Amino acid sequence: MLKCHYRQIPDLESQGNGLNSGMTKYGLKHFCRVFFILLITLSPSLASAANVISIQSVNIAPYDEAYHGLQNSCKCDIKKWILSDMKGYDVVKELRTERPDVIIAIGSGALERIMAIKDIPIIVMMVIDINSSITGHANITGINMDIPPDRQISIISQAFPGVKEIGLLYNPKNRRAFVEKARASVESRGMKLIANEVINSRKVPSRLDMMTGEIGVYWMLPDIDIITPETVEILFLYSIKNRVPVVTFSKKYLEMGAVMSLEVDSYDIGAQAADILGQILAGKEAGNIPLGSAKKINITINQRTAQKLGLEIGSEILNRAKLFNRD
Repeated sequence: MLKCHYRQIPDLESQGNGLNSGMTKYGLKHFCRVFFILLITLSPSLASAANVISIQSVNIAPYDEAYHGLQNSCKCDIKKWILSDMKGYDVVKELRTERPDVIIAIGSGALERIMAIKDIPIIVMMVIDINSSITGHANITGINMDIPPDRQISIISQAFPGVKEIGLLYNPKNRRAFVEKARASVESRGMKLIANEVINSRKVPSRLDMMTGEIGVYWMLPDIDIITPETVEILFLYSIKNRVPVVTFSKKYLEMGAVMSLEVDSYDIGAQAADILGQILAGKEAGNIPLGSAKKINITINQRTAQKLGLEIGSEILNRAKLFNRD
């Protein structure tokens, strides 16, 4: 780990020269950190001298894109380990042997495998709701894969300007905090959020039926306890029958019948993680770096489905979005 050392400089005013240097212990720490961040940014050789290991759950496109965003932005050498290729390995033991300066965990599977490590900084990306996973781990920070609810609701309200009620299903065990923030955001816009709790996916049909005639848009959240092949099919049948558009978190659902997807930009998340990496290599403790949120949102619209439902997408969002193409 690159460390920045300092020593206290006496206050010149106390020595009778009438000046106050302002170079306090805090000031020197801040200057030293900024100086090394500049060095890392301007000198690739310094960054490449660090020992950084990336642990990736599996080889899938979003994770690979996040890795490339990290690598291209930090301009440094990173050792890449793929867990699906390391069956039989004690990954924690291997990491303790390597003693990297920083570990990058890409995906929830990667994070779960290395949670036992508490003495090496860990940067997490491509994990939903990191907060609930890292409680008690002062060595972990990263970029939350969740798009903040307020930003999503802003887009939904612009895409469907006539809609005043948004519906969703959620398991409070997984998404309570997110839904509470969403409710506050929706109500601040003079709209209404109808959020029905679902503990078991078998309850999805009945909870959906409770919203019939009450909502203008269904907001599909990434919740593994609710989304199954069976419930997804039920949801899109509900959408067609009730002419309710579905807004989802992945464009793969546009093929099935969703009207709009709001996705994080994986490459940009990697670039954000590179900024955190620079701070840690400059000497900042991981626990003192707040978790970030995805900055860039990719909007994709299936106009064909929108037309089938008799919808007209708001022009501001339509101009920003990509159009879904099955080919």
